[in-house]
Amino acid sequence: MLKILSAVIFGITVVLINIYYYNIQKQIIYSQLIPNIIAFIAVLIGFHLVERLKNLPSVYRNINFGFFFITISQANLISFFLTNQPLYVLSITEIFIKLPGIALVLIGIKKWLDIKEQREKILKEQEEKWKSIVEGINDIVIIAQDNSIKYVNPRIYETLGYKPEEIVGRDIQRFITSQDIKRLLSPDGKKKIIKLQSKNKEDKIFEVNPSLITYGGKNAVLGILRDITGKIKREEELLRTKEKLEETKEKLREAQKMAKVGYWEVHLPDMRFELSEEAMFIFCGQDKRCSMTFDRFIEYILPEYRNEIKEKRTLSITQLIPYEVEYRIYSGEKEKIIREKVKILKEKGKNPIVLGIVQDVTDIHLIYQKVLENEERYRNLFEYSNDAIVITDMDGNIKDINQKAVYKLGYSKFDILILNLKDIFEERFARVYKEWQKRLYINGYLRFEAQVVTSTKSKFPAEVSASIFEIKGKKFIQLIIRDITERKLVEKELKLASMVFEDALEGIIITDNKGSILRVNRSFSEITGFTKKEILGWSIDQLPVFKNDEETFKEVFKTADTTGKWQGEISGRKKSGEIFPVWLSVIKVKNKGETTNYIIMISDITQRKHKEKKLKNLAYYDNLTKLPNRVYFF
Repeated sequence: MLKILSAVIFGITVVLINIYYYNIQKQIIYSQLIPNIIAFIAVLIGFHLVERLKNLPSVYRNINFGFFFITISQANLISFFLTNQPLYVLSITEIFIKLPGIALVLIGIKKWLDIKEQREKILKEQEEKWKSIVEGINDIVIIAQDNSIKYVNPRIYETLGYKPEEIVGRDIQRFITSQDIKRLLSPDGKKKIIKLQSKNKEDKIFEVNPSLITYGGKNAVLGILRDITGKIKREEELLRTKEKLEETKEKLREAQKMAKVGYWEVHLPDMRFELSEEAMFIFCGQDKRCSMTFDRFIEYILPEYRNEIKEKRTLSITQLIPYEVEYRIYSGEKEKIIREKVKILKEKGKNPIVLGIVQDVTDIHLIYQKVLENEERYRNLFEYSNDAIVITDMDGNIKDINQKAVYKLGYSKFDILILNLKDIFEERFARVYKEWQKRLYINGYLRFEAQVVTSTKSKFPAEVSASIFEIKGKKFIQLIIRDITERKLVEKELKLASMVFEDALEGIIITDNKGSILRVNRSFSEITGFTKKEILGWSIDQLPVFKNDEETFKEVFKTADTTGKWQGEISGRKKSGEIFPVWLSVIKVKNKGETTNYIIMISDITQRKHKEKKLKNLAYYDNLTKLPNRVYFF
């Protein structure tokens, strides 16, 4: 600003000097004066704008001096139109002042254009170089300005599936949340982690290193996004692996504790001895912190085993000979049985390690003893069962039978081992054997009835329970065969009794010991008109059939209860209300001295009554005249 003021003062000074020497014109031509004043102002503005070229000294000097000379010349030109200045003076100033000034300005502009062209060339080369670097790196490079994406390198297509032209010019908040943008612009100097979604909706995790730059003459944000999805996944997988490893270690410790398994190690050649926590518990009992050395380790073994174990351990250390042995120890609490297996660990380039795995098998021995006892118990149950038991393989080949089966089937244990299951059942079983075997395999258990064929070809009915069981991974079939001959006879008798009950001509009611009706046959319903459903559950003394002669019926029931039975004639009432004569029988049933049931039988004797009346008339009255005959009077 000071330079402009100086130029104005200098110009005014030139004008004033001209006025002093040549005086002001009497008639000023303003149409010529004013444009030159405007031109002077324009020169001053140009003179001021030259300040922007200060960073280019050679250009700045030429243009600055050029505009200075032009300013003086332009001030003199204004004086020419304002005063009586001679034309030759104007010509001298125009030639020797303005023209050099214009020349200097043109030279400065030429230099400026050369420098600009050179800079643009360098900038273009740098831009090409930068672009090749940016487009060649494995990270996404993005430039954002005024919430708009201005540039993105092609790497975005490989990483997120978007082409650069799909991204450039779009609002950045369509891809990055406003919250993440704020975090990215926070001046904490730390790398930021953000999550972006690819074109196919897959989540990706990026590490972002944002920085402020100038882009197109304006502030912008340069973001370098490094895809760390794989890294994060690997870290998570590593973390999961570590957690799983720790969990496995913990499970292994728990498994060792449950299995009562521990180990000891001797590192050769320095004889460094180590004992695991569980091994220490096995040998020391509750006092896990007992001091333990390899020499003292042998002292826990009972004397009768000590020399043998000492010799084996010495050979394993001196000659690297593995072994497996069982011995007994006393841990201070109780005697234990220990199984010890020693292995030699050899790795290339490393000293050998003698590893001894020890297990407290005391409980296993006790369980084994119980298994033997249980096996003996089962064998006794098997051999002396009241039912015949047959063991076969899955093809039905007989493998074993008990004493009852020998007795019932008539075969010796030796003879029956050459038979198949189909040989001890009737022919019908052989026909359905495949289907039976399939159902048994699916269900694991079947119960059925069949005719069993003995060695003498005689048969007896049996209820068979078949099941599948395993011994050492091999499947077998066990059949429990129960002779149901007596049960079948009883069932037959019961069936016959039921048929007699249902098909009897008399109406029959069975009650419990309190007189509540339990069963009613068909004839009772036909005689009285009451259905079974209407009668069941009634008390016998409340039954409408006997309400017509209720007092008599009560006396009858009382007599039957006292004497055990009663038989006679009473009056009954049908469902229709019809009164009819009944021949009634009441029987009390006892079991071991206790009353269990009452049986009431009725017969409709209406027809018999009519016949009796007719016979009586024939006996006492004349059939023709209906008058009393001689018998009537005697």
